[in-house]
Amino acid sequence: MKTYFRYAIVVIILIIIGFITTNYFVSKKIKSLLAEESALTYSNLSVNAFAGSMSLSDVSFDEDTKQIKIEDINLNVDIIHYLINKEVIVQSIDASGFDIKLVIVKGRKKEKKKESKIDIVSINSVNLKEARVRIDEEDQTILKVSRLDLSAEDISWPLDEEFKWLENESIKVKAQSISYNLDKLHDLRSEQFVFEENSLTLKGFYLKPKFTKTNYVDQIQKQTDLMDLSAKTLKVSGFGLKKKDSLFNILVQKIEIDSTRFNIYRDKTIKPDNSIKPLYSEALRNLKFQLAIDSFIITEMNLTYEELLDKEREPGQLKFNAIRGQITNFHNGLKVENPDIEAKLRAKFSKDSEIYFNLSFVPDHETFYLSTLLQEVEDKSVNNFFAPAMRMELDGKINKIETSFSGNDTHMNGDFKIAYKKLKLNVLKKDGGKNNFASLLSNVFIRNRDVDDSYKLKEVERDQTKSFWNYVWTFHLEGLKKALL
Repeated sequence: MKTYFRYAIVVIILIIIGFITTNYFVSKKIKSLLAEESALTYSNLSVNAFAGSMSLSDVSFDEDTKQIKIEDINLNVDIIHYLINKEVIVQSIDASGFDIKLVIVKGRKKEKKKESKIDIVSINSVNLKEARVRIDEEDQTILKVSRLDLSAEDISWPLDEEFKWLENESIKVKAQSISYNLDKLHDLRSEQFVFEENSLTLKGFYLKPKFTKTNYVDQIQKQTDLMDLSAKTLKVSGFGLKKKDSLFNILVQKIEIDSTRFNIYRDKTIKPDNSIKPLYSEALRNLKFQLAIDSFIITEMNLTYEELLDKEREPGQLKFNAIRGQITNFHNGLKVENPDIEAKLRAKFSKDSEIYFNLSFVPDHETFYLSTLLQEVEDKSVNNFFAPAMRMELDGKINKIETSFSGNDTHMNGDFKIAYKKLKLNVLKKDGGKNNFASLLSNVFIRNRDVDDSYKLKEVERDQTKSFWNYVWTFHLEGLKKALL
């Protein structure tokens, strides 16, 4: 019995010695591999060869275009699989205090990827906590994400360029505070970012101007909109991203935007942008990627449009309240089975008014069909725009304006109907006061009582240097001229 006991002690000692020896040589090998990466430093390395685990602390990777810092990282690897197949299966990656900064250098040629001595084929699970991400370009921050948590399971490595890995429903990303430099005038921000089960939710979503209405014109050479948007929630459901024949395909089942305030401001006292403005169909065709969105739902949006025509006057202002509705089958496919894109929206000028807007078009060509209905339009609803912009005010109420027309890139044809009981025009002085004589003279020529008429409008011409919405307004303006004069 004592002999067996002595043998057992010897075996245990040999196992311990073997473990220590193996761990020593494995640690030495790992340190040797890490030392080959001159940009990598760390303060502490702990290896358990038999468990297949490795821990590093205070990790830093510093190159001219990449800076990565990690407080603590733990890796577990399937050692037996590696010994048999010479492939690495990472069982788990856990990291905290992950801080990454990438610098985009324009004009730099893409460097060839170095062949890795370690063939990683899959990662069973990854968990990142409290990560920070920042991307810089030309001395400005393009993207900034803070307090990012990421978890995923069963990841094939390396990630395929067709983005099939996005179909992995175990991927969960959550971040507090995300900021993206959209363009010269605007930033995109969100107070919370969540991606899970192929759905993306942004809470506290903002499109914020970088400048004020007064000084933004110092940043541009031609007339441009300054936009300010805030939404309670923006949710993208059924999101998919694929790459086919070097072309990205973005697929979305539904986009919902809720409780939105949207202000658009344009200073028209500077040089206009006289470039040709494409209609939506052409703009969709010209996208460098394929897009398919089943439905875009808008709930309770308040839209304010302001237009400054004279520095000495207040800007004209139009408010569309309680906008709700949806855009369906939004895509840029050509010769598809169901090509029609449809937008159906409702809104209000005031509590008792109603606005209906129905648009239909296809990406294949420029022909579109549009109908609008405006009911119970009070003078105060539109005078904030007419008074500063046109030096006139309506006095009275329009009971109904109804239109139905088709158009293309150059002309529109359709029907215009209008009904009102009493309606006058007040011409204004420069100081905003009523010009009594001019108003009296104008109303002599205006049909201002008991109007309920229909008109055929033909060949209403488009100014191609202006937007689609200006095109729609032109049709309504031509109808108003027919009715009032």
